[in-house]
Amino acid sequence: MDSQKLGWVDLARFLAAFLVVVAHVCDWGHEPWFWGANFYTLSRIAVPFFFLTGGFLLLSKQEDLWTFLRKRAARIVIPFLVWSVLYDIQNSRPFAESGLTFEVLAGMVVRILSVPREAHLWFFYSLIGLYLVTPILRVFVANAKESELRYFIVLWFLVKPILLLVEGFTPIRIGFEVYYAAGYLGYFLLGYYLGRVEITPRLLRPAFFVFIFGFLFTLAVFYFDLPPLKNEAVLRDYPSLNIVLMSLGAFVLVRYFADKVPALLTSLASKASPAIFGIYLIHPMLLRRLALGMESMGYDPYAGYSLFMIPAIALIAFLIAWGIVFLALKVPVLRRIF
Repeated sequence: MDSQKLGWVDLARFLAAFLVVVAHVCDWGHEPWFWGANFYTLSRIAVPFFFLTGGFLLLSKQEDLWTFLRKRAARIVIPFLVWSVLYDIQNSRPFAESGLTFEVLAGMVVRILSVPREAHLWFFYSLIGLYLVTPILRVFVANAKESELRYFIVLWFLVKPILLLVEGFTPIRIGFEVYYAAGYLGYFLLGYYLGRVEITPRLLRPAFFVFIFGFLFTLAVFYFDLPPLKNEAVLRDYPSLNIVLMSLGAFVLVRYFADKVPALLTSLASKASPAIFGIYLIHPMLLRRLALGMESMGYDPYAGYSLFMIPAIALIAFLIAWGIVFLALKVPVLRRIF
């Protein structure tokens, strides 16, 4: 694939990485919550962008099964294990009382297999599952007709975003085994589909309105605490219909305007591309240290006007994380985990 024509991928991943950091500082700063709700709402497109671009890049390639598994194992499994251990040590302090014993190590393994050791590491658990079926998906997309690809995407819409709404607001429960087309599979296929189609000016208006509708609806959900509160998957999670629509609208807009934004931004996105994964992995640890550092200097990280505080802290954390990962990538051993 011509890298000159794929600048939108770097830009989408760059924006996604920054918005992930934004999501994790939305409670920094002082009231009003209105601005925090706005920033947090926009940040909900970040993870869908990672799945969409990942689906486009991975499903567009053809390579034999073992080559794919070997590459992905090195790229994903090693960082997953290393960062899970690091965050488990930070959060659980397993060696504090008993030291390094078999029981302590076994407990760590059980925890890592059971639940993410830091909130953002949940992404690995979904991504590894998608990677395991990617070789099969490649065969499907390489041989499927456009109508068959669209059928699978529509099926995912019905099974995931639509069914979440139906079951969230009605007593209806579907007993059929429809989970074969659930999860984040739809984002993967949508990324492949939307990454291949030509984005014409005719698509901009519907994409813009879809994005605005999804954004405003999601903003209302978070700002007014709309029900259901006990089931976040209905209106607050990434497969929620409002967030799917917002993400797809934004994705189309980024694809179209990627070659029309200032050259400085596209250049930054391209330079940051190798560090995006590492920024995602390290930023919660960095934010924790940043908050402690601010408190030690007598400054309350939760003070300051949120309209300015949130983007400022996110930018500082993003740049520091980028610098750390940039240096780490120059060290062969550290490169394996970033």
